[in-house]
Amino acid sequence: MHKKKVLVHGTADSLQKFSEDAVISDFEVVAVLSEDDISVELDGKDLNILTPQALPSFVYDLIDGIILTDLAADDGIIKFFLNQGVAPRKIIPWNDDAGWGTFSLPTKDGTNTIYFCGLEFHIRDEEGVKLFNQTHWRLQKQRQVKNLLPQDYPAIVAQDYQRRTGKPLDLNNPRTFTEKLQWLKIYDATPLKSRLADKYRVRNWVADKIGAEYLIPLLGVWDDFDDIDFDDLPDQFVLKCNHGSGMNIIVRDKAAFDRQAAREKINAWLATDFSALFIEPHYTRIKRKIIAEKFMANGDLPDLIDYKFMCFDGKIVYCQYLTDRSTELKLNYFDIHWKPTIVERSDHPRSDHPERIRRPKNFELMKTLAAKLAEGFAFVRVDFYEIDGRVYFGEMTFTPGAGNFHYNSAGTDEYLGGILKLPKASAPPQL
Repeated sequence: MHKKKVLVHGTADSLQKFSEDAVISDFEVVAVLSEDDISVELDGKDLNILTPQALPSFVYDLIDGIILTDLAADDGIIKFFLNQGVAPRKIIPWNDDAGWGTFSLPTKDGTNTIYFCGLEFHIRDEEGVKLFNQTHWRLQKQRQVKNLLPQDYPAIVAQDYQRRTGKPLDLNNPRTFTEKLQWLKIYDATPLKSRLADKYRVRNWVADKIGAEYLIPLLGVWDDFDDIDFDDLPDQFVLKCNHGSGMNIIVRDKAAFDRQAAREKINAWLATDFSALFIEPHYTRIKRKIIAEKFMANGDLPDLIDYKFMCFDGKIVYCQYLTDRSTELKLNYFDIHWKPTIVERSDHPRSDHPERIRRPKNFELMKTLAAKLAEGFAFVRVDFYEIDGRVYFGEMTFTPGAGNFHYNSAGTDEYLGGILKLPKASAPPQL
C-alpha cells in the first residue's frame, strides 16, 4: 500500500500527540490545519499551518484523507468538512486514548453507514456487523503493535498464546509444536518467507520449482478495487487479497455479484496489516494487492477439498484433509501412506468415518511436489487441490493459525515439537 496523502487537523497538543504515534508512518502529511497560531513538525518536517476556512475546495480532491486529532474538542468539525464537499470516507477521527474513531451518517434506504479510518461500511445485516467489528479490532490492534519495538514482540506473543491456548509460553525453551511456531514467528521471519506467503509473488517461485502447470490460472492483479474492470472477467471467478488468510470472495454468478459489499470487504482487508494481528512479522513486507483467479470446481461438490502437507525439513509427516468449508469444516489427518490417524485439533473436528475417505488419485505426486517446495524450511505447510484429476497448488503457510491452537489428541503437540528443529535465530523486521 502506498502512503496516503493527508491533511491533519488539530490543536498544538493533539497534533504533537499524533506526531508521536507510530501510525504516522503510514501517511504522507501534506499540510496541517489549525485555527491556532502554532508551528508543528511531523515526520521530521516543518509543515505549513493553514486554516480550514482558507483552504481551496479543490485541495480536498487531491488528498486521500483528513485526520481529525481533536474531535472531542469540536464535534462540529466533521459537519464543516462535509459542507465543504469532502467525501465522508476521507474524514478520519483520531485521538491518543482510543485511537481511530468512527462516525455515522443516515442513508436514504435506512441502513446505517459507518465511516472508520478511511473505510465505509453499509451495515445491512449480521455479516456487515461482523465485518465492521472485525475491522475495528484489527486496525486498533495494528495501531497498538506499531508502537512497539521488536524486543517487545515476545511478551505480546506470549500473552496471545496464553489467552488462546490456556498455556504459558517459554520462548527460551520451546518444546511443543505450537510453542516452536511462536518462536518461528519472531525469529525466522525471513524475506523468502515473506515472498512465499504472498499469494501473488509465490506463483513465479512455484512455477520455477515445480512448473507453471500446477498454478490456478490468474485473471488479473490490481492495487485498488475500483481499478477492476469486471466486464473483462468471466461469469465465475475468485477474488483474493494476497497478504493474509481468509481474504477470499467466491463469485459463482457475476450477474448477482454485490460489488458494493465486495468493495467494503476488500478495502477493509487491504487496510489490514496481517502481520500485526498475532505478531507474524514475515507478512509485513508483503505489498498488498487484489488478485483474481479462475473459478475452480470439482464436479458437483459444493467446496474444493484441500490437501495440506505438513513438512519438516522437506519431509512430510501428515496430510491434512479439509472438507465441508461452507457448512461445518472437517479436518482429518492422514499419514504418508493415507492411513487415518487419531490426531485432532480442538477447533476443527474430525469426520465421523475418516477410514471411508478415499485416497486422492494424485497422492504420490502431491507428496513429491510438496517435499520439493518444502526443501530448506524447518516447517511449512504446502497446500494442493485435486480437480478433475489434476493437481493445483494452493498456498504455502509457515505459521498456520498463528500457532494459537491446541490438539485434542494427547501427545500430538509434543510429538510434532520433537520433530521440528529450529533454525538459527534472525532479528524480526519492524511491523
